[in-house]
Formats: sequence, C-alpha cells, structure tokens
Amino acid sequence: MSSISSEVLSRASAEALELPAFLETLAQLAASDLGRQRIVELRPLAEAAAIESRQRLISETGRALQEHTLVPFFEEPVRPLLDHLIEDDRLLSGTELIRLANVLEVTRKAEENLRSSEIDAPALASLFQSDSELKEYCERIQKSLDRRGRVRDKASPKLIQLRGRVQQVRDGLYKGLQQTLDANKDHFSETTISLKDGRLTLLLSAGAKGRTKGLIHGRSGTGQSFYFEPLEAVEGNNSLQEALEEEAIERQRILNELIDQAREYRPGIQSQFDVLADLDALQSICRFADLGDCRVAAVSERGDLLLLEARHPLLDPIYADLRDRALGTPGHTMPVVPLNLELDANDRILVITGPNAGGKTVALKTTGLLALIAQCGLPIPALEGSRVPVFQSVMAMVGDEQDLLSDKSTFSARLIRLKEAWEVAGPASLVLLDELGSGTDPEEGAALAIALLEGLLERGTLGVLTTHLTQLSAVALERDGAICAAMEFNPGSGEPTFRLRPGAPGGSEALALAERLGLSSAWIRRAEELLGGEHRDLRRLLQEVERVRVELADAEGRVAAQARDLKRERGEVAHELEALIQERKLQQRKQRLNLDEFRRKVAEQLRGELETMRSQVDQGRRKNLVSNSLARLFENAPQFDEHEDIAGAVEVGGQVRHRSFRWEGMLEKVKGRVAEVRVRGKLFKCELEDLLPVGENAIVDPAEASAKIEVQLRSSPDEISEELNLVGCRVEPALEKLDRYLDQALLGDRGEVRIVHGFGSGRLRSAVRTHLRPHPAVASFRSGKRDEGGDGATVVVLDKR
Repeated sequence: MSSISSEVLSRASAEALELPAFLETLAQLAASDLGRQRIVELRPLAEAAAIESRQRLISETGRALQEHTLVPFFEEPVRPLLDHLIEDDRLLSGTELIRLANVLEVTRKAEENLRSSEIDAPALASLFQSDSELKEYCERIQKSLDRRGRVRDKASPKLIQLRGRVQQVRDGLYKGLQQTLDANKDHFSETTISLKDGRLTLLLSAGAKGRTKGLIHGRSGTGQSFYFEPLEAVEGNNSLQEALEEEAIERQRILNELIDQAREYRPGIQSQFDVLADLDALQSICRFADLGDCRVAAVSERGDLLLLEARHPLLDPIYADLRDRALGTPGHTMPVVPLNLELDANDRILVITGPNAGGKTVALKTTGLLALIAQCGLPIPALEGSRVPVFQSVMAMVGDEQDLLSDKSTFSARLIRLKEAWEVAGPASLVLLDELGSGTDPEEGAALAIALLEGLLERGTLGVLTTHLTQLSAVALERDGAICAAMEFNPGSGEPTFRLRPGAPGGSEALALAERLGLSSAWIRRAEELLGGEHRDLRRLLQEVERVRVELADAEGRVAAQARDLKRERGEVAHELEALIQERKLQQRKQRLNLDEFRRKVAEQLRGELETMRSQVDQGRRKNLVSNSLARLFENAPQFDEHEDIAGAVEVGGQVRHRSFRWEGMLEKVKGRVAEVRVRGKLFKCELEDLLPVGENAIVDPAEASAKIEVQLRSSPDEISEELNLVGCRVEPALEKLDRYLDQALLGDRGEVRIVHGFGSGRLRSAVRTHLRPHPAVASFRSGKRDEGGDGATVVVLDKR
C-alpha cells in the first residue's frame, strides 16, 4: 500500500475539509515513524480498482490482527537507520546494526505468522518480499553482535583464538604480579592488581619508592601510592597490549564487514522498510476503525453518495485523546449527532439552510471528509450500507478565504475559489460550498449563487451548498435535480438539535442566537422592530413548519422503530418455527428407524410365536391366545405418534386411542393408573398414560387385529394367494401391501410366492427388490421365468425357519 499522489483535490480544498488534520490524528496509532509517515502521505485514489484493492488489504489485516500483532511499538525512530545506510560517509555503529536486524526481524516474523495462519489473506501476503540472503545477513548480525552492539567473543574463529591468547598472557601476568606482591608485602599499600593506561600494575607505597626495580605510571588519587609496574612484568604487559590490539583489529574487521554487507543489501533493506511502513499503516487503520466502529463504504457504481449515521472523526469523542496528541487539543468531547445524507442522479445538489451555529458547516465538512477518507480506501465512521462514488475532483470552500499576503479581500478570495468550483464541475465531481452568496450585496450574491447552482446542475455535479439566502433555497425547491434541507431547531426553546431534516428551508434564527449569547435585550427588541411585521410573520410560519416537521419526523421514527421490531420478531418466530420443524422431522426419522428395527425383530419373533400359538391351539388352549401373543410381541414397541398436534387430557366418556396398538374406543372408567376402554363392544384394560384423545384418523382396533390373526391361524396355504399384483401402485403403498402379504404368506405356510410389479420405468421393480433383500421373511428371490412373467415379476422363497 504505497502512498499515491492524487490530483483529486487541491491543497486548499484538502485543508478546508481538514484531511491533513484527520491523517495526523490517524497517524497517532502508528507503531513506528515509518507508519506515521506513510499515513500522512495518503491521498484519495482516482480509480475504483485501487480503492477496492486497498479495502481488501485493510480487511485481511483486520483478520490477521485477531491472531497476531503485525508491528510492535518502536520507541526510537526507524527512518534514520535507512538514511544513515544511504549516506556513504556515515558508518553504522554496532548498536544501529542490531536495531537494523531487529527491524528486519519484525517483517520476517509477520510473514511467518501469516504463512502459518489459516487466514486467507492473499493481498496481504503479496506485500512480503522474501529474501533468503537478507535473512541470513540478519542472523549473522545477531550471531556476531550482542544486544549492545558489541562484537561477541565467538564471532569468528580468529577472534576465539586471539581471546585465548589474551587470556593466557593475562593469566601469566597476574601470576607474576601476585608473586611479586607475596615477596614484598611491606612495599605495597594494597594487595590488589590495578589497571593503569591499559597496563597491569601494583600500588607501591610512597616510602618504598626506589627499593624495587620497575616503572612508575603516576600517583594514585590519594597521593600516598604510585602505580608501579615491576620490571619483570614489562614484557608481559607489552605482550598483553599486542594481543589486545590484534583482538580489537579483528573485532573492527568483523564490524566493518557487517557494515559493508548492509550497504550491499541496501535495496532489499529498503524494500523491507517499505513493507514495514505498509504493515504499520494498515495496522493503524484497523485499530482506528475498531476504536470508532468504522465500516468500509461500498464503491458506488451508479455515482450516488449515501451516508448512514455518519460521524465526523474530528468531532467524535472516541478520538479525543488521539486529537490531543496530534493537534494539541482534544476538541469536541460531547456526543455527536450522526448525519444521514443521500445524493443521486435525481437529487444531485443539496442546499442546506437553517439556524446559525446549527450544524450546516459540520454537515458539509462531514460529507466531504468522509468522501475523501472512503476514496483513500479507508473505513469511515458510518453504518454498513454507506456508499461513496469515485470522484475525479473534489472542491471545497469553507469559511473565510481572505489572503492578506496576496492583497485579496474576503470576497475576492471567495470568487477565485468559486471560479475553481465552476471549472472542476462535472459528472464525476463533488463541490462543497459553505455560505454561498455571502460576503457581498445580498441581491448580487444571490444572483451569482443561483447561476452557479444552475451550472452545477447542468453538468451533473454532486454538491452540498449551505446558505442563508432565501432566493437560493427557493430556486432549489423548484429546480429538478436540487433539493433543500434544514438544520433542525427546537421550536420551543429555539436551540439547534444539529439534525439534518430534508424538506422546506429553515430560517437563520440570528436573533435567537444573539439572545442565547447574551446580547442586550433592548438591542434585540429594536432589531425585531426594524425587521417589520412581514418578516416576523415569516419567522412564525417557519417555526410552525419546523414544529410540524419535527412531529412528523418523530411519528415516522416511531413507526419505523415499530416496523423494525415487528420484522425482527417475525424473523425470530420464523427461525424458531424452522428449528421446531427440523427437530420434529429429526425425531420422526428417529422414531421411524426405531419402528423399522422393532418390526424386523418382531418378524423374527413372529416365527416363534407362530409355533407357540399352533401348539396351544392343538392343545385346545385358545383363551386369550391372540391378546397374549400381541402383548409379548409389542412389549418393547417404541412410542411413536405422528399426530403430535393432538393435545389435551383424556376424559371419561370421550374417545381415546392407544399409543402403541392404535385402536380406538370410548373411555368408560379410570381407577388409579388403570383405564377401561370399550372397543366395539369389548372392554379392554390398559395403562392410563398409554391413551391419547382421539384425533381425526382412527387406527385398527385390537378386535380387528385379533380377528385377522385368528383367520390367518385357521387359514391354509391354499387360502393365501400365491401371487401379489402391484401393477399400477405407487412405491410406498406397494411396499406396505408387500409387507402385509409376506406376513400372511408366512403365517399361511407358503414356501414360494410371486410378486407382479410389471415393467414400466423399472422404479417399482427396483424398490420391491431392494425392499426384499434385507427382509427377515425372505430367504431368496429371483426374476420370473418366461412363463412366470419374466422381469415383470419377482419370485420370492420364504424363510420358514
């Protein structure tokens, strides 16, 4: 994200909209001087692709910052390191080399974190320029120098060797001096070995001077002793000096080599510094956005401008501390009234009227500054859904344009700026003019303002104009493409609310402001008399219009709030309903699976029950034969009620249904937990909790089930048809018929049956054979032979085990 020069706006327009002050405020969040410089150099971009590219970088940076900080805070400036490196006559120190390696380590660490992360950030990753040689160079610096920038003792093999020689000579010298001390204790004032001018010496007492051979290197601080070098230590000290000088030469050689390599890698180092500046700027922008809840404004392809709940960053109290650090004052610290503003092809020019000190200029500057911030590709303090087009030129005139150095009057300076507005006006321009038509005769000022308004409309320019001229607002009401809005004021108190209200123009309320500021009441009364009755009537009319507008706006706000609440509640209900539907489907699927499993087990148990029942029939024990078998078979049946909408408690005398057996009857009596139900003339007892109030669909009753089973027990194989015809049936009903038929065939002691399904599309045939494959009553099956119907029938061999 390099800083790009822009011809979108002049310096005067940028200062009028306070873009430099905003960038200085944003730069306070930078971690380095490189990042701060990169931020203050930001300029609006003139192409949508460039804006969207920067927006992607900021979005990806925001996601990356959730895992790692990209750039840590630098206490010292970083830029001088690069400047010193570029200047050939300025050698870097060891300390600066260490700082240089630490700076380069930041970008390398940030790249490693991004590469190892699961975050998808291709645009951010493309900023990094991996350089293996530069990485090795940084490692060499850190290996050769300690954190204070001094060459490490093991920086090279030669230095290790020289350090060993120095230590050896020094140890021998210490040993010899200690021997001299021990042999002549009375001659020396202290038993310590001192260093004087790089030579190891002893402290000789003043009274012992001349008694021992050696060299005097001066008096001690007290004057009572001399720094004395025994004659036998001279050669050792000379050797030590030579070894130390060779060590120093080797250390300097290592340092010089690192400095020379820094110059060799200067292009790569400069590229890494650029990456650091980009990362720091991006990180600062994301932090600024998080602090003020900023959003990226969409790049408008239709050329319309929409700001939703927009706040001026130089007024927003959340940025007060940053403004204090950047500008020397925290500025506005009270809550900000947000701005809603829209300009499009139908309403291109907005003329704002209203009371003095009511917020007209703030609305204009908010619009202009946020448009520039968005065109820099940065998030703006506004709600999501805001849109800003790509302006090829932005012109703003705010406040007094007087230029004393150029000997121009206020109005002359304003005319020059209005000339600039006329020249830049076009379909891709934004023109912002404060107090248009002021500074001269009201009639001539109004004429110039109206002519300029018409010219801006003819050229398709988007613009915001503030004025106190009634003529200009009247023309704006009549001309297509222009609209009016007024800064709202409280009709009761006369104080501004700083809200922009579209519609009829508002009054200037100059006298009301003068009264609030404490001007003399006699002065104000006389001014009102001079205005005349017609003007006072107009003021009262405007106040009444404002009162009605406020009431309508409040009512509209309440209706909108109610609509939002209703929409939210509907959404919540729909979400809950969908969740309930999905949960019900899930439970039904589970219960059906349980029923399928139960059915499979019952089919297996049925063979055993069949033998038991036949044995009991042969023995003449027919009483309760069927009901007992049913009870055993359905003892572990899962509870499943597809009619969950049936609610309410069962009542004596009411119709009920059994949960498991699905028969239906009338509840006659309840005793404790036991219920007695009359079903087709027969009385059944069951648990009360197994009964449900009857619904619309009755299920087979136990008497019918008993009759069917008894018929089946009495049936012979000849009474069970050897063929089931499913031709013309749909799949699900056909499979239900197939299951009932197989049960009857099995009970009827059939060995082989034929299922006729026809040819057709083959869907029914496939469903039947898929259903037969795992069926517990089926031993095997095959396609019919030619005389059996061919592939239009399936012959089933029953499992009679």
